[in-house]
Amino acid sequence: MRRSLEFAAGLALAILPPALPAQAPATGTYRIYQGVAELGRESFRRHGDTLEQEVVVPVVNLRVTSQTSFAPGGALAGFSMTVSNAAGDTTRGSYAVTVEGDSLRITSHLGRTERTLVRAGRAVLVLPPQSILSFVELARRAGGRDTTAVLLVAGPDTLLPAEVRFRNDSGEVRFAGLEILLRPGATGFPELTVPVQRVRAVLAGLHDSLPPLAGLRRPPANYSAPAGAAWTAEEVRVPAGAAPDTFSLACTLTRPRAGRPPFPAAVTITGSGMQTRDSDLWPLLLGYRIFGQVAERLGAAGIAVLRCDDRTAGGSGGRADSATTADLAEDTRAQIRWLRARRDIDGKRLALIGHSEGGIIGPLLAAQERSLAALVLMAGPAKNGTEILVDQVRWPILTATELPEETRAARMQEAELAVRDDSLPSLPWLRWFRHYDPLKAARLVRQPTLILHGALDRQVTVGQADTLAAAIRAGGNRRVEVRVFPGLNHLFLPSATDGSPAEYTSLRETRIPAEVLDTLVHWLAGALR
Repeated sequence: MRRSLEFAAGLALAILPPALPAQAPATGTYRIYQGVAELGRESFRRHGDTLEQEVVVPVVNLRVTSQTSFAPGGALAGFSMTVSNAAGDTTRGSYAVTVEGDSLRITSHLGRTERTLVRAGRAVLVLPPQSILSFVELARRAGGRDTTAVLLVAGPDTLLPAEVRFRNDSGEVRFAGLEILLRPGATGFPELTVPVQRVRAVLAGLHDSLPPLAGLRRPPANYSAPAGAAWTAEEVRVPAGAAPDTFSLACTLTRPRAGRPPFPAAVTITGSGMQTRDSDLWPLLLGYRIFGQVAERLGAAGIAVLRCDDRTAGGSGGRADSATTADLAEDTRAQIRWLRARRDIDGKRLALIGHSEGGIIGPLLAAQERSLAALVLMAGPAKNGTEILVDQVRWPILTATELPEETRAARMQEAELAVRDDSLPSLPWLRWFRHYDPLKAARLVRQPTLILHGALDRQVTVGQADTLAAAIRAGGNRRVEVRVFPGLNHLFLPSATDGSPAEYTSLRETRIPAEVLDTLVHWLAGALR
């Protein structure tokens, strides 16, 4: 979420000479927490006119190594960045910036996209993905003076202003709708918080003195059926894509041991982000595998399930950088087509089960694939992406008890304006998501539909369940059921607090409650009878 505040060359924003506190450490590591869980680390080293940074965030399987060089007067001279997986053994791309007068020359090779462009304007710093040290450095360079300076956001190639303010020796940075608070100490700014995201970063000692960061490598997946299971598990590959960009998806087909084929079957559809077939949240929430549980319960109830790694995730191929939700829907259509070609599957008794973004894809396909027999939507959206994002950014501000009401209202307005701004460049997925209205497809759904939702869902608000059902019924379909589960969050797990995503890392219960699975299995067995 960013503000529409890209500035052309010539607009008077401060490009500050260095006024740096002498006590700032030359090297160190910030440990980044959400709740009690350590999400990642950012290490740094300053020497001469160079700043080296390394951000490692296992939750998004990301490692970013960068180097910034400054001219003798403190102005930005150049920047280079390498992006890899969290373990650092697979390079994903590179990015470089050189200063040419009042312009920035950007050379980018991220994913399969290569480009060179010249961006008019100057910047104090380049902001690498997931970096928190850059805001510390910005406040450090302000030297205790209130000012506004420009950052270049690496990747989107966008110039955005950052407001730096100091109160009672504490620093505050306002950037792209976020408030970043910095606590001063004997070593510069040893602690940073982002209240809206409930993220906290603490300056530790040298990197080598810290315990190893957990979650750098995903453990080998095991999708096999345990001994004595009421279902079998077969590893399969499903062809997807269109020439010349064909690829295959790595999948597991579970089938009942009891009964005679052909079996009714369901295809699971994951939420946003490229996820593996179980929709696990490794390493954010170990043990969570919503679609693995669904497949096991349905297999025991006589229903086969095909669940696949999203393109680029797990063992699947394809590319994600240019893919929209509509492209991912085509991947699901390929899975439907593959199931219909199997003799052990009844092609007339197929269902879709979508969670979150999968709850957008489900109705989209059901409206087109009229021969599908049933549809299950878990936390399915009824709003376009912009409205969903507005809900998401408003909630933590609304519930921040320490904010005065006047400040709260101003922060919510600022955050909402930042989300609604659609003028800045963004990835194809986000552009599609922001504008797609899921209710249009919902009105065309004719299949029996079950809508499940957690009452404490803060990612897709619970009221959208009834809105979605009303849209389906408005199209003439009366076979719609809605079930809302008290105390459950977006993941369909018991919430420890208010359902906020900030609690996910600290959840102790990682298995979907029996009540949810019982409801889904009983309804779907009846719909596919």
